Amino acid sequence: MGIALTPQNLRRYRDIAWLLFKYGRADLVQTAGLSDALTDMRPVPESAPDPDELPSDLERLGPTFIKLGQLLSTRPDLLPTDYLKALQRLQDRIQPFPYFEVEELFQQELGVRISKAFQEFDEQPVAAASLAQVHRAVMRDGRVVAVKVQRPDIRKRVAEDLDALEDIAGFLDDHSEVARRFQFRAMFEEFRRSLIRELDFRNEARNMKAIGANLAGFD
Repeated sequence: MGIALTPQNLRRYRDIAWLLFKYGRADLVQTAGLSDALTDMRPVPESAPDPDELPSDLERLGPTFIKLGQLLSTRPDLLPTDYLKALQRLQDRIQPFPYFEVEELFQQELGVRISKAFQEFDEQPVAAASLAQVHRAVMRDGRVVAVKVQRPDIRKRVAEDLDALEDIAGFLDDHSEVARRFQFRAMFEEFRRSLIRELDFRNEARNMKAIGANLAGFD
C-alpha cells in the first residue's frame, strides 16, 4: 500500500518520483507506492547522471525545489560531495523572471504602474533568487531603493508542492528504514517553516528595521 495519488497532486508526485528514480533511489519510489505515477516515464538514463544535472532538474521544478536543493547542499550526510558542490550553484545563480511579469505583479499588488511610482526602475534585476528578485529603482523624491518582487503565483505553487512533499516524507518515515534514520518528516517540517517564513517579507522588513536602528549612530 502506498500514497493515495490524489489528482490535484499527481503532477508533483510524478515529478518527485522521477527525480528519485533518476538519481538512484528507485527503492524509495517503490516504498512510497509512486511507481504508478511513472506510467509516462521519460527514458531511463543508461548511466549515472552527471551531478550538475541535479540543480538544473530542481530549477525546472520551481522555487520550492530550488529551496530544497539549497537545503540539501548543506547535508553531507545525505549526498556525495560531487552533488553537494553542484547544488551550491542554487545558492546564488538562479534565472530571473521577465520584466513584464514584474510590471504586472506590481500593478496587481499596489494598484499603480511602475512608471508612475518611480523616477527610474531598472528592468534587469541586480539579483535573482528562488523566491524573488531585486531591482534597483529611484523614488520620485530621488531616494535610491531596492525593490524585491516575489515570483509569480509563488504562494499557490509552494502550497501545492509542500502538500505533495509532506505526503511523501510522512509516508516514507512510516514505511522506510532509510527515511526513519534521516527523519524525513522532521526535516520536511523544518523546511516548511523556513520557507513560509521567507515568503512573508514583513519578517525581512522587521529585521531590516532593527538593523537600521542598530546602525543609526553611524554615518
